[in-house]
Amino acid sequence: MTAIDLPPAMTAPAVQQVFAALEAAGGAGCVRFVGGCVRDVVMGREAGDIDLCTQLVPDAIEAALRAAGIRHVPTGKAHGTITAIVEGTPYEITALREDVATDGRRAVVRFTPDWGKDAQRRDFYLNALYADIRGQVYDPTGQGWADAAAGRVRFIGDAETRIREDYLRILRFFRFTAGYARQVDAASLEACVRLRAGIDHLSGERIAQELLRLLAVADPVPVCEMMMARGVMTPVCAGLPVQGQILAAVCGLTSDPEVRLAGLLWPDGVAAERLGVLSQRLKLSSRLKLRLKNMSQEIDFQGDESGWVRALYLRGRASTEDGLILYAAVNGWDRAALGAAQARLAAIEVPVFPLRASVLMAAGLAGAELGRQLKRIEARWYDNGFSQDVITQAVDDIRKRTNIG
Repeated sequence: MTAIDLPPAMTAPAVQQVFAALEAAGGAGCVRFVGGCVRDVVMGREAGDIDLCTQLVPDAIEAALRAAGIRHVPTGKAHGTITAIVEGTPYEITALREDVATDGRRAVVRFTPDWGKDAQRRDFYLNALYADIRGQVYDPTGQGWADAAAGRVRFIGDAETRIREDYLRILRFFRFTAGYARQVDAASLEACVRLRAGIDHLSGERIAQELLRLLAVADPVPVCEMMMARGVMTPVCAGLPVQGQILAAVCGLTSDPEVRLAGLLWPDGVAAERLGVLSQRLKLSSRLKLRLKNMSQEIDFQGDESGWVRALYLRGRASTEDGLILYAAVNGWDRAALGAAQARLAAIEVPVFPLRASVLMAAGLAGAELGRQLKRIEARWYDNGFSQDVITQAVDDIRKRTNIG
C-alpha cells in the first residue's frame, strides 16, 4: 500500500467533517477519495474536484449527513450520488456500485460494499484509485498506480467491453489521452476507432460536453488531428468538415474552448446552414450558438479603425474580440500581433446612438412612425460613420414636414 501527501483542499476541516459523519455511521474506512483527485495527486498535479465514495447506500449516506447536521442534496440518488455542502463547497459522495445492465448510454446499477467491483466498472486504470483521509492509496485493479505514474491511459480490462457499456468512453479516452498520456495506448485507440459508430447513439449534450472538455486541454491539437485521421471526429461533429490547421492556430492564441470549437469548424463549419446542423446534433445552447455565429462573421482587421468601430457597434465588444482571435488565426498572426490588436480594440469606445425618441416626439412624430424614423436615422448615422450632422439634418427635415420648430 502506498501513501501520498494530500493537498490542503483534501484535508480541510470541511472534508474531515464529511469523513467523520460517514465513518460514524459506517465505521472506519467506509469512505475514501476516488478518481480524479487521487489520480492528480499521484501524477504531481493540482487536485481537481474532490469526490468521495463509500460503502454506505444512499439512504444511509443521507442519514449520516443529517445526523451530523450537514446540508445535502440528492443530486443523483438513483445512481448512488448525494452531494454534501459544507461552508458553500459541494462534495459528491457516491455509493460503491456495480453494473447490472448497460446499453451503451446508461447503466442499471446495484450498490455493493466491494471496492474491487466498484473499480472494475470504471473506465481507465488511472481513474480507479482510492485514498483515505490519511493519504493511503488503494489500487483494487493493481494497475492504476502504475498507469498514473507512467502517464498511461488504458481501459480497464477489455477495451471493447468498456466502450460498449458507454460509448461516451470513446470521447473520454481521447480527452484523457490529450490531458494525461505521455503516449497513445494503441490497443485502446484501435478499440475506439472500431466502435466509433457508437457515438451516434449518444445524446448531443453529452457529446458537446466532452468535446468542449477536450478543447479545454492545454494542447488538444495532436489528439484532435488523430481523431480526424481515424474517422472519429466525423460522428462527433455530425459529419461536418473539420480541419486541424486553423484549430492549431486558434489554440496557439486562446485557451477558450468555445473559440477553439469555431477554429475546429472554420471556415465551412460555422456557415449558417452548417452551424444549424451542428447545433441540432450537439444541442448547443442558444448562447453558444449565437456566439459561434457572431464570431464567424468576417471583419477586416487589417483596415482602418472605422471597420473596427462598426463591428463593435453592431456586434458588441465580446463578439468583436472573438472575431479578432479567429481573424488572427486565419491570417497567421502570432501572440504579439494579436495582443497589439487587442489593445488597440480595447481603446476604442463603442458609439452610442445619441438621438432620443423624445426629440422626435417633440418634432411631431408618434406611434409606429416614431419607431420607423428612429431606425431609419440610426441606419443613416451608422452608414455615415456615426456623424452627428446626419442626425441634425434628419431631425430638421422632420420638423419641416410637421411644421414644428
